[in-house]
Amino acid sequence: MSIHFINRIKEACDLHPGKTAIVSGSESVTCSELWRISEQLACYMEENTPEGKPVIVYGSKSPYMLISFLACSKAGRAYCPIDASLPASRLQDIIEMIESPAVVATEEFPLPANVIMTKSMLSEMAHTGAGLSSPEASISSDSWVSGDDTVYIIFTSGSTGRPKGVEISSDNLCNFVSWVGSLFPEDLPILNQAAFSFDLSVMDIYAALTLGRTLCCMDKTLQQDIAAAVRFIKAKDIGYIVSTPSFVNTLLSEPSFCADNVAGLKGFRFCGERLTEQTASKLLVRFPEASIVNTYGPTESTVCVTGVSVTREMLESEDGISIGAAKPGTTVTFDNGEIIISGDTVGKGYYKDPERTKESFFINEAGERSYRTGDLGYEKGGLLYFKGRADSQIKLNGYRIELQDIEANLCELEGVKEAVVLCKKSGDAVRYLTAVVVPADHERELLETSGALHVSREIKRRLSERLPSYMIPKRILFIERMPLNGNSKIDRRKLEGLI
Repeated sequence: MSIHFINRIKEACDLHPGKTAIVSGSESVTCSELWRISEQLACYMEENTPEGKPVIVYGSKSPYMLISFLACSKAGRAYCPIDASLPASRLQDIIEMIESPAVVATEEFPLPANVIMTKSMLSEMAHTGAGLSSPEASISSDSWVSGDDTVYIIFTSGSTGRPKGVEISSDNLCNFVSWVGSLFPEDLPILNQAAFSFDLSVMDIYAALTLGRTLCCMDKTLQQDIAAAVRFIKAKDIGYIVSTPSFVNTLLSEPSFCADNVAGLKGFRFCGERLTEQTASKLLVRFPEASIVNTYGPTESTVCVTGVSVTREMLESEDGISIGAAKPGTTVTFDNGEIIISGDTVGKGYYKDPERTKESFFINEAGERSYRTGDLGYEKGGLLYFKGRADSQIKLNGYRIELQDIEANLCELEGVKEAVVLCKKSGDAVRYLTAVVVPADHERELLETSGALHVSREIKRRLSERLPSYMIPKRILFIERMPLNGNSKIDRRKLEGLI
């Protein structure tokens, strides 16, 4: 039986009370503050939120986001992380699915909602304990999420045009944490790159909190200034980078991102998208002593379930970079080439969506919860290899995207008659998205008078009100009618020839 993840965090906080637990921008909290403030907030939640209902935690990279996650878990409430960049209409979809949840908002919440705690209230609580029964408030471990209780719900792109919420249990997270710590053997600061609403962040958050390491959060503004990002990594003496390969690719465009300048960097931990031979080769040259670990796993199986150390020999093999072997407690099998994951970190299913849950989740013959990934792969020499997707789901900059989700939202825009979204690839990696659009009759007139560039910008603007920025196609191509194949279906292969 795995040690409860909250117990692991408590042990780390007791062992390193004055150590910085989380730093983001000008904000930081120590291990003792993390524990104390989350205790106070958990007590407040237990009294002021409905039992059994998820709590939305809204914001960006504030340490109070992570304090709120821990408080929810202590109070026996599932948390649902929502990034502040999410469009209001998408946020409204989630609110409706959860049915008027309580909200902890570390930034201004853009919609009418039951906001039980704001950034200023959290800050006051941290310094004075105001509004609570006692600054020394504590909550019984009997209240903690446990067993098959849902610990968090992460919403991902769904093929219907509405997001779907993946439910991960307390046991799932405990089992994941018991393994993921082995990927961070040295007591060094860990970089958080991914948004807290993206499940990749679960790796760095819980590795840091349970091991007593400092988590250094890099906000979006900093990530867009590569030279500044490298200076940040050097200044914080980052030991491990947890990120998508795409992010490290941008860092590699900066010559100062090398072992001579960033001497403290000891390892890279990749997840979220395929690691290419080109990226790994560059890293082995720039950081010859650093360890590179490639992992694989969907949100539905708690971040990742396989891992392997990348070597020069692997890059020279005909199969390329492996995704490794399954962690303890996990079995990977194949059904006509599709990867099936079974074991102790496979999630509960999709929140309030039994039909889609039944399509992808099942109990195998060994009585284990199992998940049909939709990914293709094979095993060779005891190692697993990823070959791509069997459907319209893709990974772009680490984000999992259903192309049908974008298409459905495009077709709801006035002036769009039909739409197909395609990937522009470089090798196996997705570089960007292109939308092929058949405009409505009245939109054709606007195309003739204002030009494709103007109409394209307007469509992107309206689409950005419905979808996150990472789902907005980079290019929009206008055509008169969709080409059809022999089965009278849209000929995507012909469309791909146009882009």
